[in-house]
Amino acid sequence: MDMPSDLPSGGEWERASASERTGKGIPIGEVKDVMNDFPKHFDHATRERKIYEAWEASGAFRADRESTRKPFVIPMPPPNATGRLHIGHAFMLAIEDVMIRWRRMAGDEVLWVPGTDHASIATEGAMIRRLQASGMADPRRMLGRDGLLQKISAHVEKSRVEIRAQIRALGSSCDWSRERYTLDPEFKRLVSETFGRLVRDGLIYRGNRIANWDVDLRTTLSDAEIHTEERDEPLYFIQYGPLPVATYRPELRLGDTALAVHPEDEKYRQLIGREVEVSWPKGPKVRVKIVADSVVDRYFGLGVVGVTPAHDPDDFELAKRHGLRFVTVIDEDGRMTAAAGPKYVGLTTLECRAAFLKDLREAGLLITEKNGHTQKVRYSYRSGTPVEYLPKVQWFIDVNRRAVQWKGQTLSLREIMADAVKSGDIRIHPEYQEKTYFNWIDNMRDWCISRQVWWGHRVPVWYRRDSETYVGANPPEGVGWNQDPDTLDTWFSSALWSWSTLTDPAATQDLTLTLHEILARSPDYQRFHPATVLETGYDILFFWVARMILMTTYATGRVPFSTVYLHGLVRDKEGWRMSTSRSEFCIDPQDVIVKKGADTLRLALISRTGMGLDTQLTDEKVVAAQHFIDKVWNAARYVATYGRFDGPPPSVLVHPVNRWMRHKLDATVTGVTTAFDRFVFGDAAESLRDAFRSDFCDLYIEAAKTKTLGSLAETQRLLGHSFEIYLCLLHPFIPFVTEDLWSRTGHEGFLMQHAWPEAGTKDEETGVVEGVETLFGLVKAIRNWRNTGKVKWRVALDLHVWAAKDRESLQACAPLIRELANVGSIEFVPTEIVGNVVLSDDLRVTIALSSEAK
Repeated sequence: MDMPSDLPSGGEWERASASERTGKGIPIGEVKDVMNDFPKHFDHATRERKIYEAWEASGAFRADRESTRKPFVIPMPPPNATGRLHIGHAFMLAIEDVMIRWRRMAGDEVLWVPGTDHASIATEGAMIRRLQASGMADPRRMLGRDGLLQKISAHVEKSRVEIRAQIRALGSSCDWSRERYTLDPEFKRLVSETFGRLVRDGLIYRGNRIANWDVDLRTTLSDAEIHTEERDEPLYFIQYGPLPVATYRPELRLGDTALAVHPEDEKYRQLIGREVEVSWPKGPKVRVKIVADSVVDRYFGLGVVGVTPAHDPDDFELAKRHGLRFVTVIDEDGRMTAAAGPKYVGLTTLECRAAFLKDLREAGLLITEKNGHTQKVRYSYRSGTPVEYLPKVQWFIDVNRRAVQWKGQTLSLREIMADAVKSGDIRIHPEYQEKTYFNWIDNMRDWCISRQVWWGHRVPVWYRRDSETYVGANPPEGVGWNQDPDTLDTWFSSALWSWSTLTDPAATQDLTLTLHEILARSPDYQRFHPATVLETGYDILFFWVARMILMTTYATGRVPFSTVYLHGLVRDKEGWRMSTSRSEFCIDPQDVIVKKGADTLRLALISRTGMGLDTQLTDEKVVAAQHFIDKVWNAARYVATYGRFDGPPPSVLVHPVNRWMRHKLDATVTGVTTAFDRFVFGDAAESLRDAFRSDFCDLYIEAAKTKTLGSLAETQRLLGHSFEIYLCLLHPFIPFVTEDLWSRTGHEGFLMQHAWPEAGTKDEETGVVEGVETLFGLVKAIRNWRNTGKVKWRVALDLHVWAAKDRESLQACAPLIRELANVGSIEFVPTEIVGNVVLSDDLRVTIALSSEAK
């Protein structure tokens, strides 16, 4: 493919003939002043956008489902369709693009599916707060459902345009022709179809269960959307009728319907089965039953606990076993209900706790309180506020019912999730995250999938009268039907992401087709599913990764992907997770792209990172990345002048330094490729940077500047060939500058479509390599001797060298040593000498000023 005209070559190359630019380069004897015309720096502000537009316009990002090449597929984790991409998104996109560009160059049929998520709770919450800030006190009431959804939809469309631009600005080579959005019409059909199938299989039910309730956002949450913090909380001991009870939350005792003891606790055996009436001071009169249950910790407090079935999931299950009543004393706003008594109604839970404790103390019923007890406090991942347990009629997915066929067995969804990883069908990197995955599955409860928000996929269930229920993708025929007001958990729809993005839109519009038939008629699904890699942050292992495994194995009978790669979090220089709440330490990816370029940001993010480990992004790392890119650019200016790009160098190289360079180059190719195979991209970036700086720039280019080495035709070709290889290896990390240099050095077509390098070093080069390493060590030692003695460069030196090893290589490179170190005469002596420079036990050198200098 020809390089697009808007990717110009620089200066002299542009004016040279096509054969000269793409063939011989500039012969060493006819050096043109290319450096004067080659820009001194990469102009990221103008070049990055033009290069990306050329890539995209050429169709280079599009996957060809008709090809016979091995597929390599990554479903991009869809960012929320509101706001800007943060530094975590940039890290994710950089890692994924490294994999995508590598596998594209390696010859795979690459598909990277981009898209955005509607993010129901986050998006609606943000819009409501925005409207409230503009003076609309209650946007839901004032706008109604349709009016609010229109406002949100208009905002999201603008935001999605911005997000697309930000993804492009990072150089992400994703297939925009296959872009998806979790509220696309085909998604609505697939979500409804999957929901209906789960209902028919008895895996979705609607029931009055204890649910996590976000009192700020006024919606239920799944267990995965809760995080806990350990805090020191007082433990209160109160006189509860005839029994002393220990409790962290005295206000919940106003809603107790039982006291529970352990059946083997002899102290309370005679009380089991009795009913006790307790009149709380200034509170309600409660009648509780004393029950025995093995879940009671007989060593907690005094072995007696209050049972509040409406506000604790364990108490809920205990109440079902013992036939206890439910009393709700906390409402959806997090305030006490009338059931808590007239004095406490309307108070927040903390206000009620303080008032109730005061009344207990005055009545002599507060026995004591002990500080220093660790208590787990539950917070909403969404709003950051404490979460209450409330009894709610909600929709749940039953993860324990064995109703799914999997590998010839009838298993539960939870068992299938475990098998997918235990069997090796899915590999998680880093491996230690598998333990975290299994621990979560072992403690997994039924998944509450309904939410009390309006933005999102509405539950596809309609009701008529009290007895008729309809489940389907479209409203039922007839009158009198009312759709369920709730929406589905955002993770329900995004859990379908790996395969729903690959379905054929025309097939999804055909309401006569089943889900199985839709998949069978979707060529992209047949060609590109399961995905090869799911790359995402370890912090959403439960939110998204586990749920994708659950929903995809159920819906398709296949795992969603074969490999999970979990990256760490990006932290600031003080170790805090980067957040806009700490703006003074938060690096905005867009700011770096504007000031330094996308390549700089990508390289700074990936360098010195470990698989699954948190990484720091500091100004120092950004500056270091920019300096390296400048070094690549400056090396290109030299190579464009003296190198040749008319193919690889001869298979047999004569000069030892050239043989050394090819060996080091092959070792770098092997090392980077191996690191990529092992998913250690940070190691690959660092080893590549070190090799380019040291092997190529500091050693080889410096040696090639000498007349002895630089005048050789094999050197000119190896110089150009080596730089080509480095551009290929660097391209996944810094795609823009490498693509620009590929063009400026006279290459046709895109670097991103060039073949990935292969190593071919022969073992017999080992001796030569060691000899040249000794050579460079000797030159460095001589230069250090000059600096230490303050001997100016123009003063020539005489050497006497004794080498127990590498003598042949050093003798062959004697002319090079003369030029690199300004040495007059070199004498290789046969017997060991007492040198004033000792490099090793095998190499001693005596240095003296030449006779002419004296």
